[in-house]
Amino acid sequence: TSLDTANLENYVGSGYKFGYYDESYKFHEVGYTSETKLTMMKDKNVKVSTGVVGCYHILLPSKYNTFEEAKNAASAYPDGFPAYYSGVYRVLVGNYESASDANADMQRRGISGTAYSASNRCIVVTRTGTRDIIFEFDCGTQYSLAVRPVSGSGKAQTWFKGYKYYGDFQYIRTTGENMTVVNIVDIEDYVKGVIPYEMSPSWPLEALKAQALCARTYAAKHFNYYGKYGFDVTADTYCQVYRGTNSATAATDAAVDATAGQYVTYNGELCSTLFFSSDGGATESNENVNGTKVPYLVGVIDPYEEAVANINSYSSWTRVLTQDAVTSMLKSYNVATIVSIEPTYSETGNVISLKFTDANGKTVTVSKSLCRTVLGLPSIRYKVTKSGSNYVFEGSGWGHNVGMSQFGAYAMAAHYGYTYDQIIGFYYTGVSLSTGVVR
Repeated sequence: TSLDTANLENYVGSGYKFGYYDESYKFHEVGYTSETKLTMMKDKNVKVSTGVVGCYHILLPSKYNTFEEAKNAASAYPDGFPAYYSGVYRVLVGNYESASDANADMQRRGISGTAYSASNRCIVVTRTGTRDIIFEFDCGTQYSLAVRPVSGSGKAQTWFKGYKYYGDFQYIRTTGENMTVVNIVDIEDYVKGVIPYEMSPSWPLEALKAQALCARTYAAKHFNYYGKYGFDVTADTYCQVYRGTNSATAATDAAVDATAGQYVTYNGELCSTLFFSSDGGATESNENVNGTKVPYLVGVIDPYEEAVANINSYSSWTRVLTQDAVTSMLKSYNVATIVSIEPTYSETGNVISLKFTDANGKTVTVSKSLCRTVLGLPSIRYKVTKSGSNYVFEGSGWGHNVGMSQFGAYAMAAHYGYTYDQIIGFYYTGVSLSTGVVR
């Protein structure tokens, strides 16, 4: 998701540093502010609640060596502000929607300068709720603006879109249009922002620790996975849910701290630690769901999950679909009315292919993850029967069934006394736990 404006507000903190990250992800400071509420926006005539923040300014002729020099020079004008352009500090005045507006005001005020608009990578920093610009950053495609919260008492935490986060924020105009906002954060703080959103904080500590290990390893495995966009992983279910510190508890933080620096590995390499809600009795091998054989993602019969059926709303489920509904779901395959559905099962009892036959005798077979998604079913663990003109799907579990079952981890910890390493060892075949720093 990209944004034309993005707000930050100190929760624990007293202002911000402006800068950029180099190729080694070292932060270089180029400015600062004591403002506690900032709005970053693209430099492109952005409408805000108080009007329009124009992308044209009056660029004064002088150049400066330091932020302080530029800031002091800008203070001579009520609407002046410092800027950092590719290693040089400049001072600009005002904001206008066009060059002609900037030129007209320049003449009216008797200011010597040039009507100027920066590149399509420029980021403007304003006081939230106003049109007041306090800083502008433009290093073209080489560097993007990074904003580092400053705190003199306690670890900085910052509000962004209703959630509190540790770490810094980077604003990237990848396409020259809207901004991609990236939270740059230590991996342990990142994991603390994942656990309470992927597993209930009230669950057993050993299950939380297993989840921490999965979350940390998954993130590290995907470092630079989305490098061309400027980030590693997304903050939603496409990767794993990350929402910062709002819902973190002493228990979830303790689970992360207790496993800090530990990763799941296979033959010395990081694993893709897939996880899901509930397997309904058995997980599935990766090649039968995602198409690629992975030696540690092997389906296993799960005897543990049943112990928590009373708290798992997907321990059993039933879906009834009419013939017309099934036919409509398969419309991209150009079928007539579906008259039969024949599943094929894996060794662990999960559906790995579905053969559909229509009224004209045409057959269509779908396999792998489509066995769940093509019909909108909760999992791949089910039986199919026909009742009149309806198809009845009776199953168990929720999710893709590859890797660790979260309800299974709960059961193993709460009812069988297993530790987090034993939980990991059960769901990921032949893996090891390795400690170190992933770079």
